[in-house]
Amino acid sequence: MFWLFFACVPEDTTPSITLITPVEGDVICGSRIAVVTEVTGLVLVDPYPADSSAEPKPGTGHVDLTLNGQDWFMAGSESFTVPDVTPGAWQLKVELSKSDHTAVEPYAGDFIYVEVTGEPCP
Repeated sequence: MFWLFFACVPEDTTPSITLITPVEGDVICGSRIAVVTEVTGLVLVDPYPADSSAEPKPGTGHVDLTLNGQDWFMAGSESFTVPDVTPGAWQLKVELSKSDHTAVEPYAGDFIYVEVTGEPCP
């Protein structure tokens, strides 16, 4: 008799986030920044749930976005658009937070520098 055993190796569940777009040094026309990230190890959920009294579920959270260190936007998806950005140079940072708005551990974030023109796109 011949036996084969297969071991299942669990995927890494350490939360991580990577900025896909925009990229370092992009010049963005208009006042909206389209952001695409890649998130692993965390199920993204609405940061503003209808039932805010519900207990947060482990393994869930959202994306926090800051511009020049100021809280600016929260999203429950990997892709979103940041409205009303004034012209200028910006550090765009994305970080993962748990459903209760505390940072995931270990820290998971990424950042780049972009310029927003405020001018209409050609």
